[in-house]
Amino acid sequence: MQKTTKTIITLVICTVIITVLFFVFRSLRPQAKPIPLLPLVHEEEVQSGEANPVETPRLKGVRISLFDRTRYLNWKLDVEQVVEEGEVCFLSGIKGEYYTVSGQKYLVEAAEGQMGSDFTWLRLFPDVVIVGEELKLQAAEANWDAESGAEISGHQLQVAGEKVTLHAEEFTFNP
Repeated sequence: MQKTTKTIITLVICTVIITVLFFVFRSLRPQAKPIPLLPLVHEEEVQSGEANPVETPRLKGVRISLFDRTRYLNWKLDVEQVVEEGEVCFLSGIKGEYYTVSGQKYLVEAAEGQMGSDFTWLRLFPDVVIVGEELKLQAAEANWDAESGAEISGHQLQVAGEKVTLHAEEFTFNP
């Protein structure tokens, strides 16, 4: 009987010691400080010495997501610069991803582009490159709008696949 009593007392003492050590070490460890969230978009500063103080808005380092009419994500683009002029946004330095409804992902790259300020349409040009697992599309121009969903259309297409090469003046791509 004394042996079980000693074992129980030893276990209780060990549990108390471990609990005390846990709380002591936890309180000694420095607490993490919250990181301030940096804005993803920085507006260019307007120089005060310019003759024209009213400039079109320019954004640098922008991430744009475009959704079709069913709210499915079709495009996730990183754009070096966006210039908004009325109902049209002019894009430059475009890299990103295009997603199909079936879950396929294509890498996208274009030098320039235009987008509706309401995010419902996109036009990429010149030398648009769309790369997937099995094929590589190059086009002079690629167009998309929210109504057409996953469909991309454009001009001067060149497709290079494992066993196929295609050239077309106009195309519609609906994976």
